[in-house]
Amino acid sequence: MDNKPSFRTKKIELSIKRLVSEFFVTQRDYLTKFPNVRFEITNVKVSKDLRFARIFLVHNITEEEFKYFNKLYLKDIQNLIARTLTTKYTPKISLSFDESFQESLRVQSLLDNL
Repeated sequence: MDNKPSFRTKKIELSIKRLVSEFFVTQRDYLTKFPNVRFEITNVKVSKDLRFARIFLVHNITEEEFKYFNKLYLKDIQNLIARTLTTKYTPKISLSFDESFQESLRVQSLLDNL
């Protein structure tokens, strides 16, 4: 059995990525608590049963601030997805820091030092 995601899974991943990006652009009230925050969505992974979605981001805030951001705004993002997606189940989302981006920066700095 191959591990490639189905067309439907890819379509939902793209929709979630678009919706979360839209949230970051339109709902600017989080900037009052985090004035210098920058987010970039790098990837979205949805489980095969479409019940869970993991959103990978790159941000410039500390880990404690990111946890606080999750606590404050994760439900708002979840509600936006629930209102907009027309699927049987709304995926339960989680925001995660994209470690691969950090690793690529580290490798790039090592290469620069050669």
